[in-house]
Amino acid sequence: SLHSDELRYHFHAFFEFQRRVDWTSLRSVESHSIRPHARPTSARGPKLRDALDHGHFYVYCDKIGNYLPWRDYGVRGFWIDVLWSEHKLSHATYLLYASRVRVGFVGRQKQVEAVQRFEQAEWFLQKQTPVASQLSAALRRPLKHEILDLVRPWAGQYGEDRMRYQFLVIRGGSCSGKSTLAKALGEIFGFGQVFTQTVQDAPAPDLAKYDAQKHGYLLFDNVNSHTFVLDSRALFQANSDVHTLGVSRTFMYSYSVWLWKVPIVVTVDDSAEWDSTEPWIAENAMEVLFPGPCYT
Repeated sequence: SLHSDELRYHFHAFFEFQRRVDWTSLRSVESHSIRPHARPTSARGPKLRDALDHGHFYVYCDKIGNYLPWRDYGVRGFWIDVLWSEHKLSHATYLLYASRVRVGFVGRQKQVEAVQRFEQAEWFLQKQTPVASQLSAALRRPLKHEILDLVRPWAGQYGEDRMRYQFLVIRGGSCSGKSTLAKALGEIFGFGQVFTQTVQDAPAPDLAKYDAQKHGYLLFDNVNSHTFVLDSRALFQANSDVHTLGVSRTFMYSYSVWLWKVPIVVTVDDSAEWDSTEPWIAENAMEVLFPGPCYT
């Protein structure tokens, strides 16, 4: 017992070997000049399997111990950190132990919450990607040539170097194919992969996950108001400036993007608050109106 006068550690382990073991010497498992008490299973014949399983279960079962953490000894935070990082503790168990360690609990809780958010986002992406691919293939229909002809002048401007570029505004009713056309422009004109932000009522562009080496053009989908664009005018001109986004109220956090010559597309529903006659928008945007579906 751990509470005996000798103060010796006492624990059980059960091993099952494929070959017979020489029990006359235990030098291979000697630790600090101490060898464990080891005893082979005495069962033979048809009862051997049952005896082996009994031994495994004895070690496995959740017995009441007599040398308990936080009662008989303290637990250091990095012990549970290592186990959690090795995926040997669930998030819930890690937080339970962290609360008992107490010191550093807030930091560990934030780490778990961040990991859980990332894991959930990855799970959503794993589920969404094949579904989106399947639906895209099933719903893909040829686009009207007259619609593509309206877009070509906008796409052609990226064939030369300019100080700034016009962004494309695709306007139309619901289910007219605005987003479908916008997401197909990369393949049609060779822009590459699209980075999409579904805007709706978002106050500002969110390009934190935009990767210039991966994404060839930007799509701000379903913009509800022209103020979204007017509040970030220099960015939508795709000029040669470096733009700082995501500035926190304390000015401690931000990120930068460089969007020179990056095609920018905006989709706007007919019911949105969008004024094409606003002087700056009229000068810096090329607008394509869908009188109906853009499909043939």
